[in-house]
Amino acid sequence: MMDSRQVLVDWLRAEFATEQASGFARLKRIPDTRLVRFLDTFTQLNRTEQSEVVNALTEWASYRFFVDQLPPPAVVEQFSRWTHIGSWPTVRTPLAEGVRYTNVNLLAGLAKTQQYGSLEGWLTAQGITGLAAQPSEYLASRLEDLKPIKIPTLRRLVQRAFATRFAAGSQDLGSEFWLYQGRLGETALGVEIRYSGRMTRPQLQYSVRVAHPTAGYRLPGITFEGLLGVGGGWWDYLTVGNAERSVALLCDLVEYAARLPERLPRQGSAGPDATAAGGNG
Repeated sequence: MMDSRQVLVDWLRAEFATEQASGFARLKRIPDTRLVRFLDTFTQLNRTEQSEVVNALTEWASYRFFVDQLPPPAVVEQFSRWTHIGSWPTVRTPLAEGVRYTNVNLLAGLAKTQQYGSLEGWLTAQGITGLAAQPSEYLASRLEDLKPIKIPTLRRLVQRAFATRFAAGSQDLGSEFWLYQGRLGETALGVEIRYSGRMTRPQLQYSVRVAHPTAGYRLPGITFEGLLGVGGGWWDYLTVGNAERSVALLCDLVEYAARLPERLPRQGSAGPDATAAGGNG
């Protein structure tokens, strides 16, 4: 009989395959420079290499559902090999950071410096051209669009969207953390978000806690990106222009998490531990 973790790995691979078949419809709209880099790199690989990447990512992600199991060294090594920046073995020309892989708070700071005067000036001074000099086409159209959303405005967008979608109330936990508690059907939701306007932190870092009365699962720390093994819910490319649609996408990803207890595979009475840690990065 196949063990419960292998059942889960197969399920995660199917989830990744579904997202890939959609042209990464959700992942490519997530305002995270790490994901932009991942997708740019992943699409350069051949099918065999892509399969190896997916195997490594889903093997790694599966262990986050089991509190009593740590990933073996071989799994850690494979995951690190395929996700460590600069270690992708088939990238022919390393991509500079540019405006494509640099968070918008830092880009806004660079644009204001007397040394450069604008993002164009920074790109020219650094000799950055090609893809790295272009914003992600799903997140911004022009360099002029790379204006970070103000954090109070972002919080208001999230609070309004969560209240409408999940009847969620909000609680300021201090130290930049907020908790939103609501429901989707019978599923209770808790979404913790850390907001930051600092250049060294993502503007929004989220994780979802899910409790379903009949499924028996209590899943903390879920992110959609983490379940696929490709990110940790660190959103650092939120602009004035894309913030509203990004918050709508966040609602979709929270709903995805809320429906997990109904969708996760079961192997008899075995399966992910009811108190297991979800994929948060």
